[in-house]
Amino acid sequence: MASTSSQAAQVYAANISYDTDVQSLRNYFEQYGKLADVDLPIDRNNTTKNRGFAFLTFEDKETAAAMLRDTSSSHLIDGRKLLLSPNHPRGQRNPNRFDDGNADITGAEKKRTLYTIDDSVCPPTDEEVMRKIVTKHCKSLDKYLDNSPIAAHTKAAFSEVKKNAEEFFPDGIPKYSSSSGSSDEPGLILDSGVGTGRSSRMLGEQHPKDLIIGVDRSLSRLLKNDDATATSEDNDESFVQVVEGQPNVLLVRAELGSFWRLIIEEGWEVKSQYLLYPNPYPKPRRLKSRFYAHPIFPVLLSIGSDIIVRSNWEGYLNEFAASANIVSDYSKATPMTCVGKPILSNHLLTDGPQAVVIENEASACTLFEKKYFECGESIYELRLTKRA
Repeated sequence: MASTSSQAAQVYAANISYDTDVQSLRNYFEQYGKLADVDLPIDRNNTTKNRGFAFLTFEDKETAAAMLRDTSSSHLIDGRKLLLSPNHPRGQRNPNRFDDGNADITGAEKKRTLYTIDDSVCPPTDEEVMRKIVTKHCKSLDKYLDNSPIAAHTKAAFSEVKKNAEEFFPDGIPKYSSSSGSSDEPGLILDSGVGTGRSSRMLGEQHPKDLIIGVDRSLSRLLKNDDATATSEDNDESFVQVVEGQPNVLLVRAELGSFWRLIIEEGWEVKSQYLLYPNPYPKPRRLKSRFYAHPIFPVLLSIGSDIIVRSNWEGYLNEFAASANIVSDYSKATPMTCVGKPILSNHLLTDGPQAVVIENEASACTLFEKKYFECGESIYELRLTKRA
């Protein structure tokens, strides 16, 4: 890294495309002023990709401040709208996580939100520890599934979902094949852990040709949505609801792990699976409660040609991606099955985590994202894609 003077100022840039290189960043940002340095970190798990963020060091503080105040530019590079924030310290990943009581180069007060989760809240998991946990779950998947019966209410809910799906797809529910069909064809989209179902409604609007299945284990959360019609909160009761005015959206009360297994048993082809409401369990002792360190994780990865995960905790998504790569590598050497059917036979590609731009409150996918938008907390997205 080049040495810098006391008049230099550092800007943090997020949401950078993997196609963007140092020279592209320099060419774009030097329209504002001279750059002393451009630091574009490389992904430690894939040295051909950058990590989606960069540190831009301008030689002059006023140049950096003027650029940050410029609202006329969208800062679009290689199809990505970059997120810029001032003075991002190396020990912090989130551009909104600043030390209280200090001012940045634009004169704005720096802050740390109530929802911030970083290494000081929960240190990263040791890579070797994570590898042992995930590999163990891969090896013992059959035993775990044999000892985990599917609850009656989940079976009943899935049967009701199947009836609705058969009506929605008169030519038959899309079935899994090693080569997925066209993304333009009507298909299934699974929204896992939906809370009140806000995200499922939004997906229904964005994908009117597709059947959106929003699943949550909590009936009380599902009943908080405006269209809920159930009259009981009995934990043993099945709940399936077609959202009023959106015949392509189903809200379902079921245990996620069991619901995933039933999808595999039926051989359904799922276009995309969303996990927009993951409970991160940000304490080291709760590690095995997180999706990526749970025995069901290989089954989760089997659902959806694309898997989209969001969180305000970038470290959570980094560990999710690392665990997914461990499972993918294991499955290449040792084929795995679920309900007697092979799973994870395709190559798994990871993209992200990348910072997400929330334009306004209405575009927040979940109630948590709404809170994050209101207080300035950053949101990150990880995308996993299966390729033959």
